This record gives sequence, structure tokens and C-alpha cells, in this order.
Amino acid sequence: MINKMYALFEHVPNKIISAFENEYDLEMGPKPNLKVITLNFVKESSNYRLVDSQLSDYDSEKNISDYFYRSSPAMSVSPFPTLYISEEGVKNNDAYTVDSKDYKKIVRILKNNMQLNPELRGLLDFFSEQSQLVFEELDKYLNNTKKSPYILTISIDDMYIGRSPLFAKIRDNAAVEFYKDFYSLGDKKIVGSNLICSMCRENREELWGYVSIYNFYTSKTDFAPIAGGLKKEMAYRNYPVCPECAAKLKKLRPVVNKYFSFKFCGFDYLLIPEVIKDTPDNDIMALIIDIMVAQYDTAPGLALNLQTRLGEFTMGARDKIIDSYSNEIFDYLAETNNASSYTMLFYSINNAEFKILLTIENVFPCQFRAIFDAKRKAESHDIFKSLPGNAKGEIYDLEFRFDTLKEFLPIANKIEGDFSKAFLETTRNIFMQKKISFSFILQRIMSIVRRRFTNELNYELAMRKAFLLLKFMSYLGIISTNKSENKREVTMTGKFADFFAEHRDFFDSSAKQSIFMTGVLTQLLLNIQLFDKGSAPFRKRLNGLKLNKDLVHRIFTEAREKLEQYGKNYYQEMEQDIADLMVKGEMEKLSKDEISFFFTLGMTLYKKFKDSNIKEQDN
Repeated sequence: MINKMYALFEHVPNKIISAFENEYDLEMGPKPNLKVITLNFVKESSNYRLVDSQLSDYDSEKNISDYFYRSSPAMSVSPFPTLYISEEGVKNNDAYTVDSKDYKKIVRILKNNMQLNPELRGLLDFFSEQSQLVFEELDKYLNNTKKSPYILTISIDDMYIGRSPLFAKIRDNAAVEFYKDFYSLGDKKIVGSNLICSMCRENREELWGYVSIYNFYTSKTDFAPIAGGLKKEMAYRNYPVCPECAAKLKKLRPVVNKYFSFKFCGFDYLLIPEVIKDTPDNDIMALIIDIMVAQYDTAPGLALNLQTRLGEFTMGARDKIIDSYSNEIFDYLAETNNASSYTMLFYSINNAEFKILLTIENVFPCQFRAIFDAKRKAESHDIFKSLPGNAKGEIYDLEFRFDTLKEFLPIANKIEGDFSKAFLETTRNIFMQKKISFSFILQRIMSIVRRRFTNELNYELAMRKAFLLLKFMSYLGIISTNKSENKREVTMTGKFADFFAEHRDFFDSSAKQSIFMTGVLTQLLLNIQLFDKGSAPFRKRLNGLKLNKDLVHRIFTEAREKLEQYGKNYYQEMEQDIADLMVKGEMEKLSKDEISFFFTLGMTLYKKFKDSNIKEQDN
């Protein structure tokens, strides 16, 4: 992953890299909705006086010139007295205190600053001895905000940290130590010599062993692997990086964080391109970089403004695949050729820990294209079109996106549980076009549908989405649904025959067809009961949609008897087809989830098979 990221350096235009360069390792990116609390001091001889405070919106450009906010790993602090705070962070037992976590950090930073510039002793004394005045100012903004984060900074004589001469030595020292973390262990400088750099693959005189661009490589806190003899001091043997390559990686990280970082159904991920077949002028990588940079400021749903650079991309509207709001570029990358591939790295950040959740390597444009082709084929069926919306007269077409998959593999759901791992693994299989377990997906679908059915919620929409998901997977070739060895079909005409032909990838056996048609018949009966009686007592006979062969046979028999009893058995031809199909058998080859799925799908799609000459109304 890091090597692929390193390979980007020569392809990213220098003007983009230089826009992120700062010698103090400050945060460069935007922080939407974040507020900054500024404590305004004046210096009077060797003493400091707190004048007032102010609240403002975080400005990333102002951070580089004024605030000087820099993130710091766990158990360490920034060189500058600008840091995240919260109400809970400056309180213990609901009372502001100097012993709180965040306030201790402020004092610790100021102690470090005072060692470099003794003129700041008075500021440290103020925070130590007159903390109540600080708390009074902070309370104006933090009161009843609990864990809501703010950035706290200071100004002295109307000058922020980035401009004040009092912090000049602190700034200079931070610049000198810009790369110190890459080669130091405690107070010792530790380097290797005459080794091959793991990035440029050249023999170098000096090698660093702690070049941790993202904190998933923790050689300072964990034992070094075998090559380092399990010694932290010998970590450079495992991961040697020369100073020149370390500088490239450090400069590239903020570029990757901005232009190559995306959201995926609530997960963060990096999308790193790699050239497989290089061309003399590197047009492929230049094209990809252009797309990724251009998409960053593009509003979701809008086409990228790339026509002048990329004449072949003429799509009017973005073809979304993740969800309805995330910026994504898969549709454009699908149009590039297979001279490039992509690595998707899903991750989470907890404090300073960078945790890799899943890596999907070597995804080619042809695989992106296959996903979009399967999506369009699945959505093309009329059962997913012109569905009634929430507003009167509103209609919409159902579309497949990954948030559809997330409905059935929810993330940290209080009722269903946490299927984060299964969601990511299924996502990997979709991108790589590898087989997934049909029985597992079906089990998850029916768990959601049954719960909604039992609680009298809209299970029909969930069922329709589930069928769209399965159709997408079927067209992508990653699920196997055909189990039947008996391909004989009952002679049938009309809407059912057309439907089964259209969806032959799922209705390959007489058993599946009979179960589906029994579901249609059952819903028609329920509608008659609702219209005549105002209730549908037969619903209780469906066993919460936990069905098997015997229950389907019983439901069919009882439904037919009820229709005869009401004198409204308009469906004798359908009933005869169901009976003929049931005689063919094979239902015992299906799992309970499969039987329940096809039955419930029939209940959901019953309108497609309803005879327009029949006068009873739908509920």
C-alpha cells in the first residue's frame, strides 16, 4: 500500500504537492462545522492578562498562518498551544479542573514552550495559577456541549501563534524536528547505513526505521519483526526508508488525504491508482489524477467539469453506485483502459490509531465496468420502475447502490447487530467479482423482511430491494441460484410464463415457480379479506414468513378453501397451474430461507399478475 502511494509522487503535479507543503506539519484540510475558541491575552512586562475570548469558524488557510493546529499521536502533544478540547475534556465530575485531561495537555504544551522561550513563563503561570479565569471564558462556549469538539488557541497582543514573535523559537524548533519522529526513539537518533531503501530500491548511506505515514506501522510501540531481531532499535532493518523518500511520503500524505480519500456507506477509504503498463507520456496516470482532483469540489450528482481535458467523457449525469450523496468517481474510472489498477483501503481512525479494516487490491477498470453493467441490467426490469413514492402522485425507479446492500448487512444496528465485516467482505467480492454465499445473503434478507412483516412495517419495499440486489449479483456472476436438475416445465401461458422467462436465473424449477405463485394467491386472498372484513386473519397462518415445504402446501390448500368459502375464487386457472407445478416436486431441495423468499416475493409482486377484469379492490 505505502509503495503504491509512493509511486504516485512522480505523477502528481508539483503545484498540487506544493500547495500542501508546510514546514511545521500543520493540518491542511477543511474541518466543516468546527469552531475555534481564541483566548486573547496581553503581555505586561513578564506577566500576562486574559482580556477576553471569541468564537469563530475554523479556517484551514488561517490555520497555516495563525492557529497552528497540528495533530499529535496518542500520549504526545503538539509543539503549539492549539488543540482539541471539549466540555468533558476539561471537567472531572462535572466541574472544571486543572486535573482534567485537556487542561493537562495545555499546561504540558506551555511547559515545553517555556523551555524554548523563557518569556512564556508568565503565560504558563497564568494557566497554572489563574485557571478559574480561563474556565469562565471557556464556559461561555462549552457549557452543555458535552463531547462536542472545539479547537482552543491563543493570541497575545493581537497576534496568533503563527505570527507572534514570542513563538518564533517554537516554530523554528518544530521546523527542525519536522522529520525527527522518523529517525528517533526517545531522545536517541537511530539510523541504519548502507541498506537498500524499501521505496526507491537504491542503496543508501542513511536509512530511517520509523517512517510511519499512517499509524498502522507501530515499530516504536511494538517489537520489531524478525529482521529487526525483535528490537525496536533495529526497526530500520524491517522497513528502511531513505530521507529523500521519507520526505516524498510526508509531502504526499495530505494530497492523498484530500484527493484520494472517499466515503463508502459510512466507511473511510483510500483509492490509490497504479500504472500497470506505462506509456511514454504517462497519459493514463495524468488522466486519473485529473479525474480525482476535479471530483473533489464537485457537488454530488453533478458531472465533472472535465470536457476540455477529457473529451471522451460525455456522460451528462453521474452514475452513482455507493449512495445518493457521496462524491465518487468509479463511473469515470470505468471508462479508462486496463493499463491501470486500483487499491481500495478501508480504514478507521480512533485517536491516533490508524486501523486497516479491509484492503481490495488490483481492481481494474473492466471490473468497474462490469459492476455498472450489472447495475443497469438489474434496474432495467419493469418491476423496479414507476414505484409509488411518499408524496401523492410521486413515482420513482428503484436503483441499486451499495447502501442497498447495507440495509441487509447493517453496521452496528441495535436490533440486527453489527455486520461491518460481512459488508466489507461482500463489497470486496463485488469489486473483485468473486463468488459469495447465496444462502448467507438470503438468510440476512429474510431476517430483515421477517422482522418488518411481523411488526407490520413496509416489508414489500425491502423485498423488492432484496430482489434487485440479488439480480445485480446474478448479472455480476457472483451468486449461484440454479440448483434444479429437472428442467421440465408445466405448460403455462400469460403473465406468469413471461415473468418466469424474464427471470429464469431465479425461477429455474417448478418448485420455485409454485412457491412464488402461492405467494401471489395468498396476497390476493388477504386483499379480499381486508376489503370485505377490514382485517386479514389469514395473515396469522403465514407463520411469520418462516416457511417450509409442508407449510406452503398447507397455505395453498387453505387459501383455495377460503376463496371458495367467500364465493370469490376468481383464480382457479392459477390454482390448477400451482397444483401441476407442485406435483413436479423438488421443493425439498430448497432451504427454508429460499422457500420463504420466493413466497414473499410473490406476495410483493402480486399486482403484476392481478386480472384487471376482477372487481375486488386492493387494500
